[in-house]
Amino acid sequence: MEYRRLGRSGLRVSCLALGTMNFGEATPQADADRIIRAAVDAGVNLLDCADVYAGGESQRVVGGVLHGAGLRDRLILTSKVCMPVGEGPNDRGLSRRHVVDSCEASLRSLRTDRIEVFFLHRHDPEVPAEEVLATLDLLVRQGKILHPACSTFPPWRTVEALMLAERHGWPRFTCEQPPYNLLDRRAELEILPMCRAFDLGVLAWSPLAQGILAGRYARGAGFPPGSRATRKKVFAERVNDAAIETAERLAERLAGRQAPHLPAKAATPAQFAIAFALARPEVTAAIVGPRTPEQIEELLGAAYLRLDADDLAFCDALVPPGCHVSDHFNTAGWMRQAGPA
Repeated sequence: MEYRRLGRSGLRVSCLALGTMNFGEATPQADADRIIRAAVDAGVNLLDCADVYAGGESQRVVGGVLHGAGLRDRLILTSKVCMPVGEGPNDRGLSRRHVVDSCEASLRSLRTDRIEVFFLHRHDPEVPAEEVLATLDLLVRQGKILHPACSTFPPWRTVEALMLAERHGWPRFTCEQPPYNLLDRRAELEILPMCRAFDLGVLAWSPLAQGILAGRYARGAGFPPGSRATRKKVFAERVNDAAIETAERLAERLAGRQAPHLPAKAATPAQFAIAFALARPEVTAAIVGPRTPEQIEELLGAAYLRLDADDLAFCDALVPPGCHVSDHFNTAGWMRQAGPA
């Protein structure tokens, strides 16, 4: 397993991060236990969590597994705040009250005394940046979080936060977590260059385009049972014929290709898709979110797959740099459409 520096934090994290969105919903605790243990045994040391996953049940599952297996101190945990976690008007957003409440709830659910990387899940235009950053500073001084970070932020809001942190002596963002995959490359336009310029780490979410690039969907066949597209409208909106056709062309290219880490086995489209995200020099880690123990075994192989110049040229021909055929920014209204690929 390769380990990379996470921004200016000094943390070294595995190039694959284990996403936990499925835990407690599509993935029962027994399978989550097997997945976490397999990932840790393979060298993964970064678990990506959020207060909103599975209505909060995901973090309780993670906390139970880590406590029972004695794995907590071997891992770097993240959590997130912003998305609605209740029906009340203050159960969402980035107000001081909700950020503090969410952090406290995540600490209890994860059964830990600190969260290494605490993400603002989305930006909140109704709360002044100064209030948000001062709250993160408070949590850092209390030792409840170690590093603040942002996810799917408009680049100008990230830079604003960096400048305010420098002015007031507050902790700066350590990393950004944008959607980045072969079907939606718009992070290449401004987000990845910004991260390079300001030495921010990058945790790429949905490198498999929620399974489209892994061949989970077929044209005219409807959504397979258990797939993310069956759970929420925002997931279903990302699946379209152009995206599926792109995945089919990728699978055709890989037919028979050998994976160096798996003798006598072909590299899979899922492994190739993750390796594509990891090939960007700005990307620190790609977040993989398996639903089953069998899936994590396949996805772990991506850490050992390297794309050559011909592979990258093929990717550019499929979806040109900066373009998209599937909208993975559809939970972030600030992103302007880059136009069809």
